[in-house]
Amino acid sequence: TIAGPYRPVVSADTASRRAVFICQPASPAAEEACARRIFSRLARGAYRRPVSAGDLEPLMAFYRAGRAADGFDGGIQRGLRRLLSSPTFLFRVEAVPAAARPGQAYRISDLDLASRLSFFLWSSVPDDELLKVAARGVLSNRVTLELQVRRMLADPRASALVENFASQWLSLGKPFGNNRTQRLR
Repeated sequence: TIAGPYRPVVSADTASRRAVFICQPASPAAEEACARRIFSRLARGAYRRPVSAGDLEPLMAFYRAGRAADGFDGGIQRGLRRLLSSPTFLFRVEAVPAAARPGQAYRISDLDLASRLSFFLWSSVPDDELLKVAARGVLSNRVTLELQVRRMLADPRASALVENFASQWLSLGKPFGNNRTQRLR
């Protein structure tokens, strides 16, 4: 059984809170615009692509329900829950061109390339610069791609490539011993 905390003290100003709340509405009339700005930025990173009005509407519906029950912060919290449970956030799905036949090779989009590259080199989502280049449709250009890869490898996040590769290759996350034999008995 897990219980508590019963009266948590929440800091009004933390780095993670500032990262989410990129604006503060000056009046109740400005809350919806601020919420839309917050979700636009967060969804762009979470969905690893530019977002449309259609992407924002479900988040804003959850925001409005939370806003009505628990104020502005409650609305943002509820919208964030929706964002973090979205299949678009949880899964990396690459669009298959309509003309592609089963088993046929095809080029992936620049946005899908940015996502693959970022998860491979950083084990994380693409940063703003990589998303901007991909959204412009120039990431698949050989020179641009090489520049972005070099930039990403120079970033400290690139250590994830070495750490994750070695860990998986050497099965460092598995316990010692012959587990296969133990399971068969």
